[in-house]
Amino acid sequence: MNICFYTSDNPSAANQLNINHLVQNRPDHNYSFLNIRSTPEPQMTMMDKLRRKYSELKYNDGRFDFERDLIELKTRLATHIATIDKKNFRQGYAGAVNDELSIQFLTEVQPDIIIQCGAGIMKPCTFGLAKQGTINLHHGIMPEVRGIESTFWCLFYGIKDKIGVSCHFIDENLDTGAVIAQSYLNTKATSFTDIQTENYLMGRDVLVKSIEILNKGGYTIKSLGEIPSCYFGNVNPFLYYALKKRNFAPLMKISDKAFRMKEKKYLEF
Repeated sequence: MNICFYTSDNPSAANQLNINHLVQNRPDHNYSFLNIRSTPEPQMTMMDKLRRKYSELKYNDGRFDFERDLIELKTRLATHIATIDKKNFRQGYAGAVNDELSIQFLTEVQPDIIIQCGAGIMKPCTFGLAKQGTINLHHGIMPEVRGIESTFWCLFYGIKDKIGVSCHFIDENLDTGAVIAQSYLNTKATSFTDIQTENYLMGRDVLVKSIEILNKGGYTIKSLGEIPSCYFGNVNPFLYYALKKRNFAPLMKISDKAFRMKEKKYLEF
């Protein structure tokens, strides 16, 4: 199978975890990488670091807790990232997601599957270039829980049973494509970092399973009809701090959250 990772030239630890795990465990596929060039973050001077430290000491009100825990999460994931040599695979570069260079590279590579690995929101002009489809690994049970930082919001609204991973086809909406494989996280962990670490590690196996399903073929897309779906955005650091102070016990009920009806589609064999 011809698989193209649509990613960044500086992918997140979670995306590196998924990419490297798939390549290491399924080396029989033909892989290529389409890398979106990222803007290097400016290096902090010593004065910048001192100012940052002063702010953390002066404003000891929880505003830095979420950032610190994300750094801890990144450190944990780094110990699980398999080593691969990207030089062994065809590389392409583009300036932005969906741009002409992206379309040119994908047209040349002719992938069976495109895996969206942090490149950005894809449009039909790019995700439509995969012969079988373009897929995404969403760290949440979808379409019930859509958007970003799903684990936090599940804890915030008391729907821990909706924490999990969904690998799905990309369509023109966000997190609404047909689910290829989906796993719920059964954990005794209570903190965000512990739960999210387990969820990310489970996700890499869900991706491998999804590729195996697509490689085997012989499926049809079915519908379970429309179900309530909530969309979540960025985490407010003060909300995170408040949740952490409660040992991640819910702050609100999911019944207080606005929702829309979305169709749940899945693969049947």
